[in-house]
Amino acid sequence: MSGSADVAAVLARYDEDAWVALANRGLLRRARKDLESSSVRVVADHGADVEVGVGEVTVRIGVAGPSQATCSCPSAVICQHILTAGLWLAAGAVAPAAPDAGESASGAADALHAELMGFDVETLTAYAGLPGYRWACQALDDADEPPVLTRDGYLSVTFPRRGLTARYLGGGLDALLLDEAVPHVERFRVAVVLAWQRAHGLVLAPPPPLKSRPSEESRSRVESRQRLRGTVTAVLHDTVRVGISHLSPAIHERLVTSAVWAQGVEYHRLALLMRRIADEVELLLARSARADDLALLDEVAVAHALVAALDNAAGEEPPTLLGRARASYDQVRRLDLVGLGGRPWRTGSGYQGLTCLFWDAAGSRMLTWTDARPDTLPGFAPRARWTQPGPWTGLSTPAAATGRRIVLTHAQVSPDGRLSGVEATTAAVTELRGAALLDALPVRESWGELAVRRATGLRDPADQSSMWTALRAAGSLPVQWDGVAQTLRWPLLDGEGDVLTLEVPWSRLHAHAISRIEALGGALPQGAGVVARVQRVRGQLVGEPLSLVLPERADEIDALHFDPDPGSTAESALVAGLLAAGAADRPTPPDARVDDAGLVPAPVAALRSIVEQAAQRGCGGTVPGEVHSRLAQGHAAARAVGLSVFAEPDPSITPAESLLRSLYLVQQVERALG
Repeated sequence: MSGSADVAAVLARYDEDAWVALANRGLLRRARKDLESSSVRVVADHGADVEVGVGEVTVRIGVAGPSQATCSCPSAVICQHILTAGLWLAAGAVAPAAPDAGESASGAADALHAELMGFDVETLTAYAGLPGYRWACQALDDADEPPVLTRDGYLSVTFPRRGLTARYLGGGLDALLLDEAVPHVERFRVAVVLAWQRAHGLVLAPPPPLKSRPSEESRSRVESRQRLRGTVTAVLHDTVRVGISHLSPAIHERLVTSAVWAQGVEYHRLALLMRRIADEVELLLARSARADDLALLDEVAVAHALVAALDNAAGEEPPTLLGRARASYDQVRRLDLVGLGGRPWRTGSGYQGLTCLFWDAAGSRMLTWTDARPDTLPGFAPRARWTQPGPWTGLSTPAAATGRRIVLTHAQVSPDGRLSGVEATTAAVTELRGAALLDALPVRESWGELAVRRATGLRDPADQSSMWTALRAAGSLPVQWDGVAQTLRWPLLDGEGDVLTLEVPWSRLHAHAISRIEALGGALPQGAGVVARVQRVRGQLVGEPLSLVLPERADEIDALHFDPDPGSTAESALVAGLLAAGAADRPTPPDARVDDAGLVPAPVAALRSIVEQAAQRGCGGTVPGEVHSRLAQGHAAARAVGLSVFAEPDPSITPAESLLRSLYLVQQVERALG
């Protein structure tokens, strides 16, 4: 069989996306023009590959495909001559190798599947080297979500976090085609093969562990982490021993110090938890209306469990327990987004900022861009930032992204879905009208579909991006102002009559949104949707509205925090009264916290009540054995209804330790059954 026929058989599998992944659309257009105007012919057939003349140059291409082809022109990268030769061969200028009898597109995909499944450890290690094979195995082990696999005329593997797609059209490891340039491409190709094999039940042997003597720096960090874990455990025990309703500034200082220390030893997840606990304690000390001692207790129980898990895994902590620094970003070649509006915010810990929301349809996820500063820094105002330049070249202001299609090139995305405002990222902005806008969004009409991904354990953190969605309500109830909680509430109904309450806490930054929603009076325009962040708080669905989707209007996305009311210019009496009274702002966190406690058996609810009562008043001065006795009764009642996870409490541990252990078990059962 001739080499040209074999090459033509491989190239016949290439579709538009595969050709674009080789270079870019502009080069592909020029190659197609060359195909019409240049003389293209087979110069020589060498069996393993074929030489194709394109005008005055010669292209040599084999079964590994255009990515490994060479051209006699001076270009050091894939040139239009290589694409022209490949297009010419793929178009049938040379008869491809005849398929086996009865072979179909699915049969070709099966053959490609067999090739990927046939690579063994020795082959992959020889190709990428032992460090490359080790890197590929670790990259898959550390992935937050598994790669997405598809098979059609060829096989493809997409890594959601990076937005990178690899295509296999035959021809061996060198022919694995990645749609963006990456360093050390061999190790990525090995990761693609391993991902495909693992998804089909084949797990190759892991690489041997590294054998190296620990450095002085690593030994120092191990010792520092050990001391930190002891310090954090002690301060968490003291919050329960003293009583979460009776905490002191000294406890707050210890929490802040622990958070800084945890960040320094790269316990990123623990550092975030300790910062949140410290912020909550600060609100309690300030007697803020937003303070919630029971929410604080839940955070303390999670932090306590995380420290225990880190203790058990000391020296071999998995990434899910360590967490990642927020400054860690991955480059994505191209992102096709829809701008959904923005919100200004101010936290209780002294930061303010602007966050904009984008829908990534290809990745089926929400992404955010945030610009934040300490509120003591002069010259920065979250509301003014909405109409100031940036964040990317090609986008005039954050406001200009609302309701439009934004194509980002060379974007930087963090693992938790944050977009970086680096100058290297460029944006192309186009209009998105009518039904196309709603079709691009994850619209939900039944509130039963809004189950936020639950955190069922320390290795499975909550998915923040899954909280954002587009709601299409069947009806709504009148807007209500809660004077005690200083919060505007707007109940939405779905077709089954279930209620989801949208809430906007009072803040001068939120005054405009409160005025807009108050003017609506609870009545949504016909066919309108609401973009909101939804979470479950103590069994009830609660959302934070961001914008309205109005397909019947010229500007389909109405940013509630910024856009003017098209139907009225009257001043809100509610907002005017709050401003005149000097009402204090309720700080709002930039990231929501999930409390997905649903309906649980009565003994579990009773056990939570036992823990909360003891932790609120403090267990340091209780009669010896009293806490253990009450917890033992609560555990026994839970076991009686079949929840064997509630074993007999250990009488040898302190009351504070027992309370936090019991509460963490209650949380896991609530989330599992909620």
